[in-house]
Amino acid sequence: MNEVVIPMEDIQEKDRNTIGSKAFSLHAVMSTGLNIPPYSCITTKAYERYLDSGSLQGRIIMELSRKDAADMRWEEMWDTSLRIRNMFLNTPMPEALASEIRKGLDRHLTRVPVVVRSSAPGEDSANTSFAGLHESYVNIKGMDSIIEHIRLVWASLWSDAAFLYRNELGLDIKNSTMAVMVQELVAGEVSGIVFSSNPGNSLQMIVEAVHGLNQGLVDGDVEPDRWIIDRNTGTLIEHVSPSGRERISSLSDTGTVIQRTSGNISVIAPLNESDIHKLREAALLLEKKFGHPQDIEWTKKEGEIYILQSRPITTDTDTEKLWYLSLRRTLDNLQDLRKKIESKLIPEMIGDAQAMRSVELRTMDGPELAREIMRRKELYERWKKRYADDLIPFAHGMRMFGRVYNDVLKPSNPYEFMDLLSGSGLLSVKRNEELNRLAGMLRRDDLLMHKARSNAIEGNFRKEVDFFLENFGHTGIYKSEEELLKLIVELASSPKKRTPARKDTSGLQKKFISAFSQKDRAFAEEVLDIGLVSYRLRDDDNIYLGRIEGQYQASLKEAKQRIAGRIKDFDVEGDVGEEELLKALADSGYVPAKKEKITTESPPDREYTRQVRGQPAGEGLVTGVARVITKNEELFNIKFGEILVCDAIDPNMTFVIPLVSAIVERRGGMLIHGAIIAREYGIPCVTGIPGATQLIQNGDEVTVDGYLGIVTIRRSSPR
Repeated sequence: MNEVVIPMEDIQEKDRNTIGSKAFSLHAVMSTGLNIPPYSCITTKAYERYLDSGSLQGRIIMELSRKDAADMRWEEMWDTSLRIRNMFLNTPMPEALASEIRKGLDRHLTRVPVVVRSSAPGEDSANTSFAGLHESYVNIKGMDSIIEHIRLVWASLWSDAAFLYRNELGLDIKNSTMAVMVQELVAGEVSGIVFSSNPGNSLQMIVEAVHGLNQGLVDGDVEPDRWIIDRNTGTLIEHVSPSGRERISSLSDTGTVIQRTSGNISVIAPLNESDIHKLREAALLLEKKFGHPQDIEWTKKEGEIYILQSRPITTDTDTEKLWYLSLRRTLDNLQDLRKKIESKLIPEMIGDAQAMRSVELRTMDGPELAREIMRRKELYERWKKRYADDLIPFAHGMRMFGRVYNDVLKPSNPYEFMDLLSGSGLLSVKRNEELNRLAGMLRRDDLLMHKARSNAIEGNFRKEVDFFLENFGHTGIYKSEEELLKLIVELASSPKKRTPARKDTSGLQKKFISAFSQKDRAFAEEVLDIGLVSYRLRDDDNIYLGRIEGQYQASLKEAKQRIAGRIKDFDVEGDVGEEELLKALADSGYVPAKKEKITTESPPDREYTRQVRGQPAGEGLVTGVARVITKNEELFNIKFGEILVCDAIDPNMTFVIPLVSAIVERRGGMLIHGAIIAREYGIPCVTGIPGATQLIQNGDEVTVDGYLGIVTIRRSSPR
């Protein structure tokens, strides 16, 4: 008997753990007499043999040992996932294993288009649902392509989303395994989902349907018709039509594609009353079979309904995790999002910041200032939500490009694609170039340098500084002109000017585009373009948001200055909450209290820690003196050549990067702002170091290895 392939008709109870939940459930569906597409199962034994053949198990464990999964941010999980997935891309399936799979697969499945989909043990139980977390590949043709996509489904066991979910459920990540289904593709004219019990009302059932394939519905690109029906009687309670049936998901040469509808299909509902009745009966039958309300995927072809999969309905209340999972977008969705961001959101952000900047706070009385503070807070909070809803999801364009690049070119370095994205014209880099230009004016004029040191600038240079502040100085970081001049003087005094590392990426771009067939090159150019814009806006949108935050902070600072005028020894820079400031504005006798500092993280054992490992985020090897930043105002103390050590960098802080020789950051990931700016300037960067600002102190000698993600510390004298 072939231990790595089991046809659907040979499945037995004892095979449950080796074929995975999805495949076993579909076998149970078949036993009810409902139609299912023919399929075969590639067992977990095949996956285990593949790992052993390429020493992948040990390499995966090494990657997971970089940091405790419970302490990883989502960006770090994506990095870990990217590196592990690249191992799968560059580890071919052993010929002996591939031969067994070829022999075991039903010959029929090698002659028709198929779906290659995950079936991990425990994937779809009543307590856990991995819906959408592992990959499925649609419209795969031929044995060689099936073998290749089995390997890609195996790799999806290590997707960032699946990694996150297993970690949250407390599952054994290191020993996770994966089976695969190879299932005949039924290209239905209509497809959809049935919830046998409405999660919001257990007396109801929900049926959703779209013209074409289910891919557009599952990905959220095609809006479905929705019917809410009475579970017991089948009576229609409500039919909700989509805003337009203008798009359907259909087959392309190598997968699926979203296309415009033609003819009268856009005005015709996908299902009739008879179809809904059949789906209700099937849903109730499967709910009885499995003993739980079911989430059922189906398709209809030539009048026959086929069940594609059935799993228990689970309700996930972790809104933060659901938000993260929603970040994954299709190319069509990202292109629509780009238009919205560039034509609407960014102009509105710029306009709101400019409108606030034109308001003269000093002329307001106490109650007026209090109202202005609340107005600005409300505006800032509204923009933070829009940032989370639209701007952060657009950053998925970088991830999408990276995945496509690695899938096609299979580079040994999983981050090679980042070289093609850097140099995209970041707003923060343009700001830094303007700072360097101002510093250059001081280098050429000793008298001007002297005046800048004493904060006594005038004439043309003052106009230049005012112009800079007008365009870049409203982020809440520059507290005064004096601080800005201190930075410019330090840049002018530096032994050399550090400029962005310009790379000729034309060869890399040509390499990427030419890896596609002629008919697919338009797609390659589109995904590259989205990657470039996503990379740029990932940084730029923070600066635009920072300008709005800066105006909100300016109103709080005005309140503090007024209070300092009547309360002796009041610290304008102290950490006083907004509520306390508003009370003091309303009551001239009220003395606001400072916030209490709350420590949630145990400090690392500095005494015995000499070397720590994080995420390699910027190539290079540098030794220098540490400059630890715990507050924004400390940025202006940085000297040329020091190594910036901080908790987290945002683009409003990266004006100091032309001074530093490397970056060490507590926050982790290749796509965070510290890593992005480090690559722009070609300096080493290691991220994801727990307790970085406590472990390292000012004056420590630090060696930053951006190739391996290692930071070595040589202690300075105790403070």
